[in-house]
Amino acid sequence: MDRWQSTVVRAAGVIVGISILAACGGGSDSSGSDGAKDGSSAAKVDGLLKDGEISFCTDPTAPPMEFLDTDQKPVGAEIELGEALADSMGLEAQWAFTAFNGVIPALQAKQCDAILTNLYIKPEREEVVDFVPYLYSSNTVMVEDGSDISGIDALCGKKAAAQTGTTAADYFTEASAKCDGDEIDIRLFTKDTDALQQLKLGLVDAYGTTLESAAYAIKQQPGEFAMAGDPFGEIECGIATRKDSTDVHDALAAALKDVQADGTYDKILAEWNLTGDALKG
Repeated sequence: MDRWQSTVVRAAGVIVGISILAACGGGSDSSGSDGAKDGSSAAKVDGLLKDGEISFCTDPTAPPMEFLDTDQKPVGAEIELGEALADSMGLEAQWAFTAFNGVIPALQAKQCDAILTNLYIKPEREEVVDFVPYLYSSNTVMVEDGSDISGIDALCGKKAAAQTGTTAADYFTEASAKCDGDEIDIRLFTKDTDALQQLKLGLVDAYGTTLESAAYAIKQQPGEFAMAGDPFGEIECGIATRKDSTDVHDALAAALKDVQADGTYDKILAEWNLTGDALKG
């Protein structure tokens, strides 16, 4: 992407950070086409908030899925996938930065067209949004290298950090309920990176996150962290759309098939070491 333009957006009752407009297909500014490619199917996608664009709500604090580089530009596997999907649809991708626990309210408040931020497909979420499955994800417990913690079942009486609203936090709550009078001291943070920082500073004994985020952190800081026990809770992730946005949902589903067929999907996952989480079949 050769140009990025920042605007400020807000969700209902939730501050949505900076929105980044990704201008796909390097070149000079286009005019008279609403950002869509000549001959594209963009005109066939009804229900978009703005012609020629598709906006994704995302929480850019969970590398390698989405995060900010040193220039404060969004990068990561899901950022690249979103741009590839938009490109397939003949649209430009716009990124609305949103706290993870506010992404569904932001979508419902029409602050974005879809959510693309490692959102697990759960029955309670399917009641309020529709999903396009695009990836698997599992969870893990991360600890300091050399820790004697053997996994999530060994956290009773320990301090554990996680991001608010995540499945890792839910798993900690379930595991704590099984502790016999010595529950897990669960500490929740609005940003995944803040939860990780608690482990780095030695303020907690463990940190719960996705396998992807843990693998990235361990790769970036070798010898500092390790995974405790086996990964758990494999679940499908989905791109979420509003219930009344059937055309947007169907267009994203068709675009996903296109990027899988032309090899773009596999290339993106390989680049970020995520091939193990690719959709099966």
